[in-house]
Amino acid sequence: MKKKIGIILLAALLLSVFQPCLAFESDTYTNGEPTGYVVKLKQPQEDSVILLEESGLQEVYGDEGLYHADDYSDIKKLGSMVEYYEPDYKVTLFGLPNDTYASKQWSIKSTGISYAWDKGYNGDNVKIAVIDSGVYSMHEDFEGTKFDRGVNVIDGSHDVTDEIDHGHGTFVCGVLGAARDNNLGVAGFCTGATLIPIKCFGKDKVTNASYIVSAIYKAVDVYDCDVINLSLGTTHDMDSMREAVRYASDKGVIIVSAVGNEGTTQLNYPAAYDCVIGVGSIDKNGVVAPFSQKNNSVFIVAPGVSLVGLGKATNKTYILGDGTSYSTPHVTAAAAILKQYAPSATCKDFAALLQESAVEAGPAGYDTSYGYGVLNIEKFVSLMEEYNLDNIGTVFPDVKGHWAEQSIGFCVNRKLFTGVASGRFAPETTMNRAMFVTVLSRMSGENISGFPNSFSDVPNNAWYTQPCAWGSAAGIVSGVGNGEFNPEGSVTREQMAVFLYRFAELYGLDDGSYDKAVLYSYKDRTEVSPWAKDAMAWAVDGGLITGRSGNTLSPRESAKRCEVATIISRFVNNSAA
Repeated sequence: MKKKIGIILLAALLLSVFQPCLAFESDTYTNGEPTGYVVKLKQPQEDSVILLEESGLQEVYGDEGLYHADDYSDIKKLGSMVEYYEPDYKVTLFGLPNDTYASKQWSIKSTGISYAWDKGYNGDNVKIAVIDSGVYSMHEDFEGTKFDRGVNVIDGSHDVTDEIDHGHGTFVCGVLGAARDNNLGVAGFCTGATLIPIKCFGKDKVTNASYIVSAIYKAVDVYDCDVINLSLGTTHDMDSMREAVRYASDKGVIIVSAVGNEGTTQLNYPAAYDCVIGVGSIDKNGVVAPFSQKNNSVFIVAPGVSLVGLGKATNKTYILGDGTSYSTPHVTAAAAILKQYAPSATCKDFAALLQESAVEAGPAGYDTSYGYGVLNIEKFVSLMEEYNLDNIGTVFPDVKGHWAEQSIGFCVNRKLFTGVASGRFAPETTMNRAMFVTVLSRMSGENISGFPNSFSDVPNNAWYTQPCAWGSAAGIVSGVGNGEFNPEGSVTREQMAVFLYRFAELYGLDDGSYDKAVLYSYKDRTEVSPWAKDAMAWAVDGGLITGRSGNTLSPRESAKRCEVATIISRFVNNSAA
């Protein structure tokens, strides 16, 4: 018999308007067989599409070669294309009964969050993925909360309605984003952040692990999230999940996850991965909760007992909740504050700040019940403001001392660029067309989802699909002919000028006054393509593009990442002037 596994939304709830009904959740996740398999394919080949169609696989996340197979016979058809496969284990909710009701949010005083509010730290311009059961966004205490429309990875729609009886995802979102100072309900911890609900659980409280994996990739590549909240876990170390959280971490995303509610030493994943912050629970006296896991996945503990939160029975329902699920968003709020202060901050920065600012509660030093101690956001913020987070050369050592170091730091801190890998920016490598239009989409600040993809060579689920679709619809970018965009092709200096010129026109950042004769001082001016002459003249006259060696523009040569960073920083600063 195959081994069983469950991913658990780690919380307990008691609605004030209905009887306790969580006993069914105690052990059901261990009793079901996996539903099919998660399959990872090797480097795709041209005949892969035909073979996949024949095999009947369903995509989990094609960019990473991840698919779902219902039967082992489907996997056999793929032969040597398979890198690995593993059971697509059942995922279900889990909870603990609770028969008390808190009259106030003791977590506000315990964490010292009001200190952060007073200093203006509320998660402004930060995107948080809440991978959960969805959200009941019509609750009265969500009025004014910033929600992106999110996605339902179960059916591929944008319907993220919370269908779970007790509203697990609604409660988590309430801890983060419930309206503050509105004379009702509860106060969210980071009301300036944008919440992206990614729904992985339906009515029956059971889902596949592959949905969680897919959600993590979408949070990074589709929604460009800064922080991911995972109030769930599984007792098994899955290759696909480990790779997904590592991918997110390498992209600079901070991942926060619950450690589990069994009150044992059993590890739960993803909290146990080294690139994830694992969160346990304490009560209002600062004592670790009996249900909180005790193992080396516990990095920090936060309020998780008798918490008042948002329910979904009606738009005025408030409930009590226990569990590491609800401790987790308190720590996620601290991550959002850090990303507001320093967008380029990494999980390592966050871990260092949490460790140094945590209030020791258990034995001296680290222990497996309290981790490094109790979350204290007041101390966290004070330490954060003294921490050296602006040195881009520390984040990306290959940038230190580079002539474009300052410009690269400017772009990274504004979340326009990320590195190509953990600790590596690669300033001298060329930038491709897909990446350049992605930078422009981030600079726009718009929600770019929902635009149709008209390019035959742009996959429908690539990280650059929506940026390319947005750029085309906005008239900023165009194809190279035959309905193709050539996303992997290097962006040339004249293409870069054209795309940026159209961007400026679209957003009213250009008054049309530039010297068209400015190109005559460059000896290779005749190499500028006719369709690019106006844009190049505009970019040169505005000081965005300067010549390369020997008084040349090199219009048809590829643009390097360092050059793009410099030009973008000049453009942003000129536009703000």
